[in-house]
Amino acid sequence: MDGRITPVQVMKNKRLRGQVLRTLSLFYPTAVDVGTIKSALLTRGITVSAETATVLHYLADKEYIRITEAKITEIEDGDLVELTAKGVDLIEGTVNDAGVDM
Repeated sequence: MDGRITPVQVMKNKRLRGQVLRTLSLFYPTAVDVGTIKSALLTRGITVSAETATVLHYLADKEYIRITEAKITEIEDGDLVELTAKGVDLIEGTVNDAGVDM
């Protein structure tokens, strides 16, 4: 493996980002913990793994979500995540992002 991300992995990443945002929209404007997000994704048939932390960091970097109590590199199940107004705009299609499959 040469370290490049395959087109299939890119599609999976985009889909998971969109699913996380849609899950958070169910709770908006209330913050929920990471464990609740993982459980909600599992009930929708979406397998979660170590990718979850990467997806949450990406969405936070884009300012679609806010994470509180997060460590510098670790996101734990008890950390709170909330959807931001910018995240709502993305879900509603007011803004577009090629990195998130809505």
